[in-house]
Amino acid sequence: MKKLAKYLLVSVLVLLLAGWLLLSIFDANRLKQPVLGWLNEHTELDLTIGRLEFNPLHPYTLLAEDVRLGDWFSARQLYLQLATLSPLSGQTRIATLDIIDGKLQLDNATELVLPDNLANIRIDELNTKNLTLSWNGWQAGGADLTLSQWQPRRQGSWQWWSDLEVSGQLRHLSHPALDMSRINLSGRISQQQLIVDRVQSRLFGGLFDSALSLNLPTRELTLNEPQFSHNKLQFEQLPQLDKDWTLLLNRARLKDVSITSPTLTANGIDGDLRYLEWQDGGLPEVSGSWQASEAVLDWLRLDEHQGQLSSSRERLGLTLRGKAYQGAFDSELRWYPQQGRLDIDNLQLQGNKLNWQSDLYWPVPDVRIHKLNLNQGELLSLDPGLPLSLLGGELFIADLAWSGAQWRPLSAQARLEGSWSEIAFDSLIARHGHFNARLDDTRLLLDKLSTDALDGRISLDGSIGLYPPHQGQIRLKGQALELRRLSHWLQAERAFSGQVNIDADLAGTLREPASWQGALALDGHDIFIEKLGLDDWLKRRLGEDYGRPTRVDPLLAALDLEQSDGFIYRAELNGPVKQGRWQLDGSAVQSVRHLLALRGALDFAGRWQLELGAVNDQRCRELAIRLEDSWRAPRLRLHQPELNTPCQPWYRGSVPYPAAGLPGRLTEAVRKLKNGN
Repeated sequence: MKKLAKYLLVSVLVLLLAGWLLLSIFDANRLKQPVLGWLNEHTELDLTIGRLEFNPLHPYTLLAEDVRLGDWFSARQLYLQLATLSPLSGQTRIATLDIIDGKLQLDNATELVLPDNLANIRIDELNTKNLTLSWNGWQAGGADLTLSQWQPRRQGSWQWWSDLEVSGQLRHLSHPALDMSRINLSGRISQQQLIVDRVQSRLFGGLFDSALSLNLPTRELTLNEPQFSHNKLQFEQLPQLDKDWTLLLNRARLKDVSITSPTLTANGIDGDLRYLEWQDGGLPEVSGSWQASEAVLDWLRLDEHQGQLSSSRERLGLTLRGKAYQGAFDSELRWYPQQGRLDIDNLQLQGNKLNWQSDLYWPVPDVRIHKLNLNQGELLSLDPGLPLSLLGGELFIADLAWSGAQWRPLSAQARLEGSWSEIAFDSLIARHGHFNARLDDTRLLLDKLSTDALDGRISLDGSIGLYPPHQGQIRLKGQALELRRLSHWLQAERAFSGQVNIDADLAGTLREPASWQGALALDGHDIFIEKLGLDDWLKRRLGEDYGRPTRVDPLLAALDLEQSDGFIYRAELNGPVKQGRWQLDGSAVQSVRHLLALRGALDFAGRWQLELGAVNDQRCRELAIRLEDSWRAPRLRLHQPELNTPCQPWYRGSVPYPAAGLPGRLTEAVRKLKNGN
């Protein structure tokens, strides 16, 4: 019996050893093709496996290499360890599933059709190493994740968003408007929501730290107490939120954040957003405050400043204060993007130095200024076509609106007030100026404008219509104005100087010269005009014989005038304006040796019809000069009328005969001088 027992034991051991050796050299790859063929035929998995390791002694452990599932999933290695496999009850429990170097393209994923004996699948632990994931424009790479206690299939239905625990790292996560790297996260999926207790990452060159929840059924992403630090946000265009999605931020913190985009650049942003709710199709609802070292919006530049933001989907409210353009500012603004309207509730500017560029434009079609106050402002134009500068500017605007390229009042209190220490247009300078103006529904009313200009004093008041045909009324007075300043500014062909007073009271329609009515008076003293030798020209004409009216070539007459310079002691031009024609009856010009009287009219449309006369010391005309047609191409006629004895004075105005003028009859005196008698 002992020997029999011994032989039986040895036989059992030999059989066990032989079975173990047989199973150890078993090659599972020989069964791979028929098994995969059966699976693909009955399940539509479209599954391929490059190499398979399986040992019947460890039936719940499987290692597959070069695994591919359709065109949407692949992995270099896939390790599977089953905890329970009960085909009859449809229960499958996977203890461990490791995916190495996997690639998952969810946009191409199809529904997996499995047999009924795989109705319930539970995974205790799923690990990924260097997983690449793409979905709807998102790209995730280098994902090392651990998913715990996950049941993706229940009662024959897939439930990818069933409850689970998740933790791990991602090397990078990108989207056309987002780039994150070195991401660490820990959280869970509960009731179809991804809840991450904490996620840390690199974001746009800075740090990001937040808790978040992602609700796919409602398409809502919530960031709780996010912190952005040293981020450099760069956008080719301002980001747009995908349709039907909602982004929520609660108690966000910004530290040294910068923004760069085609329209907005800002640096050194520190701030807090109490809440933000952003949906596609409107402004975000947001409330927060910040401070920044600088911000540039198109041509508008702000230096160190603080701001508060309160926004709804239809309106954005801003309060800004700080430094800008070497001065200070304080503002309260409202922006309505759907209407293209900006409301300036209050704007205070103090000591700002503004530069005007030739390419500046105002992009907002509708601006409403409720209150604007500028103190000690400066303006310098860098536009060659607008050589303008302003020092010591003061400006107050109340209840004015700009829309449709037109100013209009917002209330009966709409007005403008301003003053300046110095304003220069090219070489023309005005100092110590002040103005008051009002605006009603149809007119701009200038109550007062006064300034020191041309070394004299100018005052102006009147009104102008806001709409065509732009009817206007003007009252202008200028005292002791130096023509030398005006000559230099105009860069005239002939330099001139002297002093003039002007008094105008006119009314009419812009661009309709024939509509102007009123009165205009000019009174000049000690006027010098280069290349306008009036005395020599009159002397030569008086010495010639124009017994009959003679037409003279105006070009030759002009050349003759240019042979010497002219000096005018006194010039008085005044008269009424009727239908755009300035009537000059009673006007005269006193040169060194002659008194030239004027009658007739100057047309505001550029024509003249004047009768001029060189008069003697008895005010009788001895040389008649007639000018007609346009100013640039006149017709000129000369005549020496016969004088009666006693003669009838042709000029009765207040300009005296020159003290150096020739006595008696001019023609006789000039001819005697010419003959040397």
